[in-house]
Amino acid sequence: MISRNKIKALIDLMDKEPELKPKLQATLARFIKEEPLQFKNVIEESFGADVPGYIRDIVLNIKREELLAHFKAYFEVKNPSLLKGFALIARFINPQLTQKAVLDQFELLHKSLSTYMDAGFDVFHKAEVMSQYFFINGGYRLESLSSGPKVVSLPDIISCGGASSFAMAALYCCCAECFDLKADMFDAGGKVMIRLRDKYSYEPVYVDIFAGGRFVGEDECSIYASARGFAWSGAFISPMSSKQVIKRFLANLIYVYSKSGDEAAVSILRKCFKFAA
Repeated sequence: MISRNKIKALIDLMDKEPELKPKLQATLARFIKEEPLQFKNVIEESFGADVPGYIRDIVLNIKREELLAHFKAYFEVKNPSLLKGFALIARFINPQLTQKAVLDQFELLHKSLSTYMDAGFDVFHKAEVMSQYFFINGGYRLESLSSGPKVVSLPDIISCGGASSFAMAALYCCCAECFDLKADMFDAGGKVMIRLRDKYSYEPVYVDIFAGGRFVGEDECSIYASARGFAWSGAFISPMSSKQVIKRFLANLIYVYSKSGDEAAVSILRKCFKFAA
C-alpha cells in the first residue's frame, strides 16, 4: 500500500523541481491507479479545488487509457453501432462522461426531433424535416477542426450547435436511423455526403451537409468529384462502414491534439487507431 506521505512527497518534488515532472509523471500515474482514494485525499488536503494542471492532465489520460479496452471491443464487433462509436469519441474528449450520459443527451435530441416527424412521412419528407430542424430552426453550423475537439464531441454539438462537417454528417445519419431510414455517409472525392433510403422509395435522397442539408442529385455529386480531379464512378457512393467513420474521427482527433501539442492524448489515440486496422 502506498502511503499518503509518499504521494505527497512526490507531488511536492514535482512542484519544487519542474524539470523532473516528465520523469516523475509515470510514477505519479502509477500511484493514482493503485491508490485512487489515497491520492484523492492528498490532493484535496494539499490543493482544495485549485488542482495543478499537470495533475489534472495525468488523471485525464489515465481515464483515456481505460477507454482503450472499449475501443478494442468496438472494432471487434462485425457491424457496430455508429451512435455508440460516436459516444466513445465524446468520452475520449471528456473522460468524465459516461456512455449513458452521452446516449441520454442524444435521446433528448431524438425526442425533440420526433415532435416534427410523422411515421407516415416518406424519405424525402423526413429528410426535409431533419434539414429544417438542424440548419434552420436549430441553427446548427459547420466549424473547422481548428476550433478544437468539441466540434466532434456529440454532447457539445447537441448543446452548442457547432460541428465539423464530418461530425454533422454522422449526427444526421444517427438521427435518420431513428426514423426508419437507411443512412450512409460516402466520400464524393473528398467531400462527405449522405444518402438516405427507405423501404418504399426507389430513388435515394442525397444530402449535402455543406449546403445546409440541401438535396442534391447523383449528377451533382459527380460534379463535386470532377472538380477535385476525380473521375466519377459508382465506387464513390460506396457507403462508409461505422468502423470507417469512427476511424476517421480518431484521425481527426490525432490532428487536433497534435496541433495543440498534447502528446499524451495523441499517443493513446494512435493505440485506438491501431484497433481499427
